[in-house]
Amino acid sequence: MSTGVDRGSASSRPDGSLNQPTKIFPTDPFGWIALVAAAIGFGSWLVLPVFTMFRDQWPVTDTALMPIIAVGLVLIAAIVNVLAVWIGKQRSVMNVLAMGLTVMATLGFGFIVIGEALGGA
Repeated sequence: MSTGVDRGSASSRPDGSLNQPTKIFPTDPFGWIALVAAAIGFGSWLVLPVFTMFRDQWPVTDTALMPIIAVGLVLIAAIVNVLAVWIGKQRSVMNVLAMGLTVMATLGFGFIVIGEALGGA
């Protein structure tokens, strides 16, 4: 009585399951690029406020422009991470975590920055 499914040839695991071992870090350069983009995006929220201290020397460091730049960097990181997970098939724990964090941060920070711009703050 065969079910027509050969469970032994599809996996090298002794229990016959098709699950792969969990990878913590990405195996592809695209996955690493996505992680670096996430680190730059989140790091911008720490580094860019420091530049506002030099407003007198560099006029480009305006306090209204810094959150827009930071949201833009996190948005780019979110797009790269979504592409890495969905199209690049990077299913490592770090890539999925970075994707979730950057997408949620983009939504949260984006709504805050847009609300401040509409409110005239």
